[in-house]
Amino acid sequence: MYVSSPTNDLVAVRWQRNNETGTLLYGIEEFAREWEQAGTGNAKWKLRAGAIAAAAVCGIGLYLGLRAWESERAGRVAAAARQPAGVDGSAADDGALAALACSRGADEYLRSVTDGSFKWAYGATPDERFNEQVAVHVAPGITTSVSDKLLMEDSSGAFRRVELVCSYDIEDRKVLRYWIANGEE
Repeated sequence: MYVSSPTNDLVAVRWQRNNETGTLLYGIEEFAREWEQAGTGNAKWKLRAGAIAAAAVCGIGLYLGLRAWESERAGRVAAAARQPAGVDGSAADDGALAALACSRGADEYLRSVTDGSFKWAYGATPDERFNEQVAVHVAPGITTSVSDKLLMEDSSGAFRRVELVCSYDIEDRKVLRYWIANGEE
């Protein structure tokens, strides 16, 4: 294809088929109507159709991937909800049982190791002195709970905060021992 006369807007198209050759002379508008539209319209449509198909395949893949991820995540959440709270397979209420037993026996232990100069902070009732969420499973069937609500009187008469630790046997449902965290027994 050659431009024959740019001033007259003529386009010459040379062609060859088998043993024949020829030249066609067109005006710009006639050439655009017969050649460009016929030759590129189909290619543009194929390109658009290909892009639409690729976008559809990507969208379907993304949708299916998200559904699979959502299903897997829901399965993990459900499995986690079914599992017991303890590391050793204990039930979720073991921490509550340990906290309750440790709270109820704490005063008796403290009277045996001190002269009675202690008090509980935060208005702790006898059942709230140890927190059930802080019970740690240290061995199969044994938890350790720590209370930070104990105030003990020091030699100057001031009350200072100390931690009271309690070991609890889940299977026998009894307190094994208490101790004051700073090493005093």
